[in-house]
Amino acid sequence: MIEKLRHKFIYTTMASVFVVMGVILVILNVVNYTSATQRADEILTVLSENQGEFPELLRTGPPEFSLPNGVPNLNAEVPFETRFFKVTLSDNGDVKRIDTSRISSIDSETAMTYAETVYASDELKGYVDDYRFWSVEQSNGDYLVLFVDNFRELTTFRNFLFSSVLIGIASLTMIALLVIYSSKRIVAPVQENLDRQKQFITDAGHEIKTPLTIISANNDVQELLEGKTEWTESTRKQIIRLDGLVEDMLSLARIDEGNFQHEMQTLDFSHLVEQTSQAFKLINEQQGRRFTIQIEPALTVKADEKALEKVCAILLDNATKYVSEQGEISLTLKREKKKAVLNVMNTVEEMPENLERLFDRFYRENQSRTQSTGGYGIGLSLAQAIVEQHEGKISVASRVDTQSCIEFSVQLPLAN
Repeated sequence: MIEKLRHKFIYTTMASVFVVMGVILVILNVVNYTSATQRADEILTVLSENQGEFPELLRTGPPEFSLPNGVPNLNAEVPFETRFFKVTLSDNGDVKRIDTSRISSIDSETAMTYAETVYASDELKGYVDDYRFWSVEQSNGDYLVLFVDNFRELTTFRNFLFSSVLIGIASLTMIALLVIYSSKRIVAPVQENLDRQKQFITDAGHEIKTPLTIISANNDVQELLEGKTEWTESTRKQIIRLDGLVEDMLSLARIDEGNFQHEMQTLDFSHLVEQTSQAFKLINEQQGRRFTIQIEPALTVKADEKALEKVCAILLDNATKYVSEQGEISLTLKREKKKAVLNVMNTVEEMPENLERLFDRFYRENQSRTQSTGGYGIGLSLAQAIVEQHEGKISVASRVDTQSCIEFSVQLPLAN
């Protein structure tokens, strides 16, 4: 239990850190990319409004010269440091003019290939390699495709992206090591409390068994001397209930402590379920309930016979206690791939609100109902612990057909 709690703490903490760091890195890189692209778009805005050229005032005007349409100030150095080329296309995609005079790394053939790629993409803005392009329709129906070399800005963006991812991974690794190291100290108080609880349950269980034995012996003596009465019968029932509770508590304590030794053997699970279910079938049919059994024969599992018998008895006893008046209980055992699947279903008058909490220790959905039927809320928890020790799974589900039903399912690996 402590290891599960510790692992849950580690996973939850690391997931939270991962999400926060991931969001921060994504935001930073999106802003960086947007900034790199925005600079190219500002230049393309100027070029598109001036037939693919920089305005003369930008070259010769004062430094504070402001461009139209809300474009930020561009100084007189921009026309000289900007590498760009332009291609004019007809409305059917034929190349009419190519101008590569403002860039040395692109020849006419490459420029024509880029322009044809843009025309085929049917996009007005975007990237071809490291070149930001705009496709602008002219008044005569032609298209002026402008390309600005954005290699420097994109390289800066890529370097930042690589560095941020590398730093993020390194940070996550260091945080993970720190969390793993500190998790032992964080769960230590919980471990101490659980150890005390286990010791208390063990001690209390042994202390209770002694007076129960004495009470049972005194009750037997009284029956021998005065005969059986409703009082001695009531006392015996309560002794049996308390003795069962103590045994379940001690079993859970031993499982938690890792001291519960199972006698593992290959056994006929089908036969075990058949034998265990017969007594419950008789009880329910005597009370006017329908009890159906469907068992696939010869399903073998490697398990402790007494432990699995206990699981079957717990599920069937639970179904018997909480089945609706004149309701139905069904038990099925079948093979599903490499698993033996045991399903116990019963109709209910009122569906429990928190199904998963049914496996919590001492949890009882309906106090008055539980007291009348004699449950302590520990059986299902014990069944879950036994199944998990056998490398199986136990779950609960609800469904509504003609009646509300609750179904417990146990999956165990087949031996064959």
